[in-house]
Amino acid sequence: MAWKRNRSPEDFNEEIQAHLQLEADRLIEEGMERDKAMAAARRAFGNVTSTEERFYESSRWIWLDHLFGDIRYALRQMKRMPLSTGTIVLSLAVGIGVNTAIFSLADQILVRALPVHDPGQLVQLHWNGRFIGGGLGVGSLIPHPLYRELREEQEVFVDLFARSPAEVTLSIDAVSERVNAEVVTGSYFPTLGIRPAVGRLFNDQDNLVPDTHPVMVLSYDYWRGRFGADSTLIGRQLRMNGYPMTVVGVAQPGFHGTDWSRAPAIWVPMMMNDRVIGRGRLNERRERFLHVYARLPEGVSRKRAETQLQPWFRNYLHADTEREGWPGVNEQRMQEYLASTLDLLSGRQGQSQMQSRFQQPVLILVAATTLLLLLACLNVANLSLARTLARRRAIALRTALGASRARIVKEQLIESGLLAGAGGIAGVLLAPPVARSVLSYLRTASAPWTGDVSLSANLDMRVLVFALGITVLVTLLSGATPAFFAASVRPVTALKAQSSGIAGGLGLRKTLVVGQFALALILLIGAGLFARTLGTLRALGPGFSTTNLLMFQVTPVNDGYELGASKPVLRSVLTEVQALPDVEQVGVGLWELLSGGGWGNPVTVESSQRVVSNENESIPMNAVTAGFFAALGTPITLGRDFDARDIRNEPGWGLRSAIVSEEFVRRYIPVGNPVGARVAIGRDPNVVPSIEIVGVVKSFRDHGLRELEPQIFFSLWERSVGTGTFYVRTRSSLAATARAIRAAVNRVDPVLVLTSLRTLEDQLDRLLVYERMLAMLAGAFAVIATLLAMIGLYGVLTFSAACRTKEMGIRLALGAPRWSAGGLIVREAAALGATGLTIALPASWALGRLIENRLFGVRPMDWMTVAGAAMVLALAWLVASAVPARKAETVNPLDALRTD
Repeated sequence: MAWKRNRSPEDFNEEIQAHLQLEADRLIEEGMERDKAMAAARRAFGNVTSTEERFYESSRWIWLDHLFGDIRYALRQMKRMPLSTGTIVLSLAVGIGVNTAIFSLADQILVRALPVHDPGQLVQLHWNGRFIGGGLGVGSLIPHPLYRELREEQEVFVDLFARSPAEVTLSIDAVSERVNAEVVTGSYFPTLGIRPAVGRLFNDQDNLVPDTHPVMVLSYDYWRGRFGADSTLIGRQLRMNGYPMTVVGVAQPGFHGTDWSRAPAIWVPMMMNDRVIGRGRLNERRERFLHVYARLPEGVSRKRAETQLQPWFRNYLHADTEREGWPGVNEQRMQEYLASTLDLLSGRQGQSQMQSRFQQPVLILVAATTLLLLLACLNVANLSLARTLARRRAIALRTALGASRARIVKEQLIESGLLAGAGGIAGVLLAPPVARSVLSYLRTASAPWTGDVSLSANLDMRVLVFALGITVLVTLLSGATPAFFAASVRPVTALKAQSSGIAGGLGLRKTLVVGQFALALILLIGAGLFARTLGTLRALGPGFSTTNLLMFQVTPVNDGYELGASKPVLRSVLTEVQALPDVEQVGVGLWELLSGGGWGNPVTVESSQRVVSNENESIPMNAVTAGFFAALGTPITLGRDFDARDIRNEPGWGLRSAIVSEEFVRRYIPVGNPVGARVAIGRDPNVVPSIEIVGVVKSFRDHGLRELEPQIFFSLWERSVGTGTFYVRTRSSLAATARAIRAAVNRVDPVLVLTSLRTLEDQLDRLLVYERMLAMLAGAFAVIATLLAMIGLYGVLTFSAACRTKEMGIRLALGAPRWSAGGLIVREAAALGATGLTIALPASWALGRLIENRLFGVRPMDWMTVAGAAMVLALAWLVASAVPARKAETVNPLDALRTD
């Protein structure tokens, strides 16, 4: 209780008695008898009880007093119906918990800004238009010379920085491990406003002269997890890709770089890129590999800065065409190059190579969880309405004694709020494990990288506020129906035991059940569509057998070898693995298959019929060895495989031979014999096709399973190579062969780090992680939805059977068979289910159009899927109606007819 002032009721009562006594004494002095004097004094004073009530209300916040009373009353009602209370809380916990978990991940993936100083002022530079040259990476890429000149000459930004992701081998006490790294300029940490946790971070002094800044900074999580937060690590030398690098600092906690899908363990100065990473791109104007960010001055908009930047960029483009080494291009491409602009994109979220791939799946999950929450609300409204009907006489009696409708509504809403609050608390506790299960899919999807996804299953204040918001929303959605129904109870009708008011509310409850069935069917259909998509893609496969097929990767340039010395090491590993008794076939490719990434370029094809310049498509490419196709089980259908004629021992590139897929032939050499035709990488007018097609291989799927792409393969030994992915077809146990492979690599050089050792089945699962995630989570949501619908239907049918007891008794007394009483309940359930189906079908069709591009081999309104979902739901309503139907069959006619 809360009092406004300190005065007890006893003191106030004594004051009243004193006033009464004074008035009585005055009347006695005037000659009135004592008893009559006291009665007259009471009449003159007025209603004492009413006065005491007014004093009680004036000395307290009466609204708070009423609130506490309503809460106590609601708690008593919840305690009286423990099964109903538990069911409601569990339903809400699932709905709120799943929504909170998915919102938390969606917020981190799609909305949340980088944890840096003033992220709203960050912009990312984007080359919009024709670029003459190549590149490595995804997203908006800029060559290093352009970044360098921008930082030296422009006056638009406060500062700029550049970064590029890499994967390196870090050797610690003779133990090597592969970790994610970020190659950054010296302005990276100052521009972002990141401070050191220990030691120091990079600055401009670490970005002066190539190959002369052998230092590194560790991420806080990696320092704490790998080194136990050992502060003595500062100043210690570790070997990165075989090169000694000194640890100079640790970044502040909570900072994971600018790409949440590939959080770096270490940062390396940009000037060490060519030495450590071995790419040799710092001075290449025709090579894009950097993500460049800038910070806008205070008060300068992105549009204004973009406008100010264009004159400088136009001058850069014209100057670039006059530099030595400018490649010959035709007039059209020259004009397209000169028409390019340097656009400014928002940099507040950084850039994630997985964000665009996960955006639609995450939004689909958000929509699915919203439907699940709505279904939970309908279920809670149904159960709460049943609780209200169970105490309708008590509500009617209170109304008859003077309780207002507003008071009745408030009581119901308070009870709904307590139930929703309990469900919200349980949901917040449930959300982290749900988020962790979804994160397991995201970390799998980060392959072929090391899987350092900087997403957290922990709930921050934004997510807790969201959970509170949906708890309030649930209170209103699920509590409004029973609250207003309670307020509409008529005392006279409700207090008559045999009036038609007993069945009041049944129609409303049936309406809620129909809504539950419709939502459950929509989720079941969606889950069926995603499951069929996954099954179709899994059955389709890549076009070759993945059984008994292992893969692993060796990268000598990351283990201390120079680029020129890596090729002999890879050939030695190939020889050792080929000699293993359990190995049937082995081949090497430059890029991992079924990884969703790789190497692609436009090509020019010259055949006996015509020259085709591919203007609109970047052809997937790979460099492979002899035996690669045999290891996969994809036959050469024309010409030959690579052999000794396709080996080049000199450093650099010297591509002379190519093998193309049948799909490539179908698209680009539809007439004549493709063997002997020539191709060239690129489509410049001065490109001369000089690479001879020596063979055609049966087409298979690599980058994705949804479509068959044209592919072209070169000999791995005709180019410089620093890494190789080995594909091993085994005769026996995969586990035993894996151990033998590790021993074989160790025999070549114990320093070599073997990574990505897995089966092709596992690699295929990684490629299908989005489809599997949608199928599994949508299926789980559909199961929960079906269970909630069954609970709602069971409650309605049980109540309906109780209301129709007398009707069933009359039917049985007149000779109807007992099964007919149960049949009434089953038919009622069937009618509700059919109505839900009628509502769900058009809604499913509309929603199916939104997810159409995530489906494969199945239409949005596939009738087999719809029929399967309807059968599942039919089974659910049969199970839910079994117990009420059985009870209806056992009704005793005499007992039913005696009911008053």
